[in-house]
Amino acid sequence: MIRSLVAMALTLGMATSAFAADNAYFEIKKVKVTDVTEQYAQQVELFAKNANGLNADCNSSQMPLAPKFTGDKTLGSVNPLDAVELIVDQIINIGKKIFNVINAGRPVVNINLDTANALPKGLTCWSDLSGWNMPQSKVYNVQYENGFGMTVVDFTYRVTYTAGGSADGIGKYITNATFQPANVSVGWGFQLDATAVIPSVFNTGSKRDPVAGMQMNMEWKVTSPMAHEQSTETYFVSGENKLVHME
Repeated sequence: MIRSLVAMALTLGMATSAFAADNAYFEIKKVKVTDVTEQYAQQVELFAKNANGLNADCNSSQMPLAPKFTGDKTLGSVNPLDAVELIVDQIINIGKKIFNVINAGRPVVNINLDTANALPKGLTCWSDLSGWNMPQSKVYNVQYENGFGMTVVDFTYRVTYTAGGSADGIGKYITNATFQPANVSVGWGFQLDATAVIPSVFNTGSKRDPVAGMQMNMEWKVTSPMAHEQSTETYFVSGENKLVHME
């Protein structure tokens, strides 16, 4: 009888230890987001060179531009009927507002890259504008550690955009803004899903001197049998060719 009780106690103790070990493995104890652009410097430079300025994701109208300000007549002598009429101080996103980046731990790969933009109202293709800067890119790394100190999620993503395009010298706009997975590693029992969200584009300048602004959110969640973590990192992009990580 005593031996049986001892055996049961040992079995129960082993089971409890195993359960605690399982808990420690599946728990999230530490999350870290780091700017690792310097580590990816060669890839960033290669990206800029291969992009050759911009991605060809739309067809130019091949028509002259007829820019105007809200409530005003078209500027210049161009006939609006024979041109693309733009309201340069009204900035809109004619690209994507929400798109998947990581689905169930795997990068989402599309032949046509999902991008967002901040362009003058009336424009249908960024290539009708001129004066674009070279594409810019920053790289960030996200790591999750479990109760054992093991890295169970290691996710690196790239924020890219192209800025500075203008309509006959008016305004500074943004195109081809996107998030791209650079490296993803997810441990057994964990799942990572990441989504890019572009909640707003706006004019950070004035009516007569518009400067596009864009908020970009990288949202993700990490789940396991013992954890459910959700996080968002927010970035601000300016038509003046600036990217700010809103920490």
